[in-house]
Amino acid sequence: MADTFAALSELMAAAGRMAGLALDIVIDRLELLGLEAREVKVRLVQMLLLAVFGAALFLMGLGLAVVALFLALPPQWRLWLAAGGGALLLLLGACALLVLRRRLARLPLAFSQSVAELKKDRACF
Repeated sequence: MADTFAALSELMAAAGRMAGLALDIVIDRLELLGLEAREVKVRLVQMLLLAVFGAALFLMGLGLAVVALFLALPPQWRLWLAAGGGALLLLLGACALLVLRRRLARLPLAFSQSVAELKKDRACF
């Protein structure tokens, strides 16, 4: 009888240790998930700020250059300049959006490290 209680006690202690280990693994994975979420947020904010700032400066400079060129040309050439400049800017804008689309498609998944760790954990158990 004492052996049964001792074996049961050892089994309960082992189950408690396993539960503790499983809880530690879950806590580690949640911390990793939170860290990755913060990194993604910082990276996204940096990219958005740089994109907005760069686009604003580029548009201001481009506008001033177009106005200067428009005023420097004789009146009979101004319509051609406006039409050609508009077509060129539309083409460049479309190219920029295509490049942005490709770069966004190549970004890694937001929680790829967490998913990889969970797959390794599943393979171990």
